[in-house]
Amino acid sequence: MTTSVNEPKKKESLHPFLPLIIMVILVAIATHFIPAGEFERTEVNGRTIVEQGSFQYVESNPTSISDFFQSFYYGFERGAGAMALIVFIGGTFGVLRKSGLLDLGVQGLTEKLKDKGIGVLALAVMTVIAINSGFTGMRELDMIFIMLLIPIMLKLGYDSMTALGIVLVGSAAGFAPAVANPFFTGIAHQIAELPIYSAIAYRGMITIVFLFTGLWYVSRYAKKVKKDPSLSLVADEEINFDASEHENSMEVQTMTPRLKAAGIAFLLLFALMIMGTLKFGFGFPQISGVFVAKTVIVGYIAGFNTNKICQAFLEGAQHVLGMVLIILFARSILVVLEDAMVIDTIIHNLSYLIMGTSKNVSAIMIYVVQTIINVVVPSGSGQAMITMPIIIPLADMGGITRQVACLASQLGDGITNYLYPTNGILMGVLAASGISWGKWARFFLPLFAFWTVLAGVFIVIAQMIELGPF
Repeated sequence: MTTSVNEPKKKESLHPFLPLIIMVILVAIATHFIPAGEFERTEVNGRTIVEQGSFQYVESNPTSISDFFQSFYYGFERGAGAMALIVFIGGTFGVLRKSGLLDLGVQGLTEKLKDKGIGVLALAVMTVIAINSGFTGMRELDMIFIMLLIPIMLKLGYDSMTALGIVLVGSAAGFAPAVANPFFTGIAHQIAELPIYSAIAYRGMITIVFLFTGLWYVSRYAKKVKKDPSLSLVADEEINFDASEHENSMEVQTMTPRLKAAGIAFLLLFALMIMGTLKFGFGFPQISGVFVAKTVIVGYIAGFNTNKICQAFLEGAQHVLGMVLIILFARSILVVLEDAMVIDTIIHNLSYLIMGTSKNVSAIMIYVVQTIINVVVPSGSGQAMITMPIIIPLADMGGITRQVACLASQLGDGITNYLYPTNGILMGVLAASGISWGKWARFFLPLFAFWTVLAGVFIVIAQMIELGPF
């Protein structure tokens, strides 16, 4: 057997766990050089507040080798609530995928609206995708949406970039403001001691603005390409996508009365969850309970037996295991910082950057920092776990409301997830579409730049009106 010496070696991509593990190691080493210190904290109206001017250095407690290895166990223990919620969400969507509800819903919607013009069709599909990403954070479903949408767009005379734009721009419009995303917003609000999903109306307004500006951008491109196919950004690429194969696969199932009833049951339980978080103070345990109820009720109505529900739940939970472990490693970083008592020292020194600075400037600085961190830690839940315990005390000391700190962090993470090639889900969707990252970046960059500035404006307005409740 011979191998060609000229055969190019396949470049191995960086595993998302690796940067986090390296950060645990570096932080553990840093505890031997960063002096330990602590602030005094007081309870005010149920919130833990850092008392300014109370910082003092204490006896050093650097991380030992034993502490380093145990930090992963304690990271799991202290992050268990968020990790459990993600498992239940994944299991629920495993049942939905197995039932075919997602595929049939998007297929039925596009079939009904395909003769209404690209504006109406794109608006309907992008709204559905934005609701999914904004309320569940399940961006993995974008891979299902793109597989369904490309053959439809090609059949209607558009190109695969149009389909990709509808899916990813719609997803970004919902995910970046994160109306009720449990992965970043939920975790950030819990750490900030805010009511879960508070200020939902403001984030909803941002979502609507992002959605309609994104719709205009995608529709403008689509109409231009349909009029002159040579203007397509993917005209010179051979798209590795068999439209007929996917059209045939979509015809296997039909929307039966049982599936319609299952879909209605899911939407009713979804509405219950949102109402519960806004009116009755649902936290992670209650939200998790609703997802378990969705799994069981939707599964039985869809015609699954108990064994099939369990199998579908297991497959869905396996699908989000990577996210769960990312939270574990991210929480381990905080375990090291907290147990070595250096996190307050970091907060104390960072406070000099915002003290005396305009509140609006400080809020924008949080936004910029999160866009940079997202290169290394492309998981929103992981970022929330790592950064919010540091950002919230800084926001308190700088006079920034905790709600604005969470919003700036979410927007900084959210928009860049759809551009940075370090984001695994983005690259997975691009691979499913057959479109290179370079082509996607060329399409998305103008809208990305506009949204980035627009997000900064929304953050400044939020701080000016002191978006709360606190």
